[in-house]
Amino acid sequence: MKLKSERHTASILEKYNSQFEYAEALMLFLIAFQYFQLWVSPDSDSASKIFQLAGLIAFEFIMVHSGVFMSVMPKKISLYVLVPVYGLFALAFNQIIGGNAILVIYLITIFNRMRFAFFNVNEVLKSSLMLKSIIAVSIYFVLILVVAFSSNILPQMGLSAENLRAINYEEAKKHGGLFLDQPHTSMCMGFLYYAFLGLISIRLSRRTKP
Repeated sequence: MKLKSERHTASILEKYNSQFEYAEALMLFLIAFQYFQLWVSPDSDSASKIFQLAGLIAFEFIMVHSGVFMSVMPKKISLYVLVPVYGLFALAFNQIIGGNAILVIYLITIFNRMRFAFFNVNEVLKSSLMLKSIIAVSIYFVLILVVAFSSNILPQMGLSAENLRAINYEEAKKHGGLFLDQPHTSMCMGFLYYAFLGLISIRLSRRTKP
């Protein structure tokens, strides 16, 4: 009876996997839009948000590996080791940049990635998660190199030095670094990265549709 129940639960998860993927894609596109909006047209109250989103894309340097690890590690290690470890990183970054954006994104992302840790799913879904995680890692590191080396020629749009002074960005910025000192780089990186991930989620949802 127990085995039969587990199979039934797994089939439910597999049945609604496309909905999970589309929901993730929607969330990713919304995040990408936030980056694009702040890059193009920040308002007088945007300084703290720019700093927080710059911190979020930096935090993704840690989070981007989680999908790969969780797709290959046993359930118990994922649940009792990886989730708490990544949670501590999230708390630390949350303290650094302020606000709760990182914790909210972390919880949503972990819930979506960890749904495979609670149920037995077929190899197609497991391989799909691993493929998506590997693609995400590859995109992140390619983009970070491209953005870093082309920071001087990237369009500043609404984040020119004059506009940053007007919104008092220096007062909101608590730390330094390329993404924080030149926020147009982090907004560009965040927009491209999350938009690409959204497209990948849609593509893979079609691939794994039952």
